[in-house]
Amino acid sequence: MSKLYRSWRDFPMDQWRWSDFSPQELASKGEGELLVDEASMDKLQALRAALGKPLLITSAYRSEAHNRAVKGARNSQHRLGKAYDVIMTNQDPAAFERAARAVGFTGFGHYPKSGFMHIDTGPARHWNDGRDFPVTSAATPTPAFQAEPKRETVMDVLKSPGVLMGGGSIITGAGAVTQGNGPFQYALAAGLVLLVLAFVGWLAFKLLGRPTDV
Repeated sequence: MSKLYRSWRDFPMDQWRWSDFSPQELASKGEGELLVDEASMDKLQALRAALGKPLLITSAYRSEAHNRAVKGARNSQHRLGKAYDVIMTNQDPAAFERAARAVGFTGFGHYPKSGFMHIDTGPARHWNDGRDFPVTSAATPTPAFQAEPKRETVMDVLKSPGVLMGGGSIITGAGAVTQGNGPFQYALAAGLVLLVLAFVGWLAFKLLGRPTDV
């Protein structure tokens, strides 16, 4: 069963059952048109589960315009939503092909110079020579994505050493001011006022100057 959507955004997400993939990554490049062949997607999800690692897909469904732009075959399985081009960066090509055959994929095209393998559920066939793929260990880690730096919260600022030390200094100075009323105490009180103002200014900068999401 398959249905064409003018945009991947139109796919009803309550009906999307392939948890390791998204409509956006499987849509046609450019305009985002999407056609999902459910039987093929079930096999793709089964392949992902069998390999236990992400499948980095560069091309899945292709609209007529996009297929023409990339000089794809007129009867390409990509046009039917039954084909996927998968990068071999984090895969062992031989093991990948064995696993893909085991879950029901029947069409295989090797593109070692471009570093990807085409798989589809169309007629059984095989093209190009996969022996030229770089030898890749199955243990090769998946490319990592840099995590967003942790953002300081208000509580992080209030618990920081600078705040604690500044607060302690103010309390200590206030205690000293209360011990008498001579010239020394007046000078100490003036210094304490300046310390409080500087501390408040620093704290305001920390709180108001925190980065926000964009």
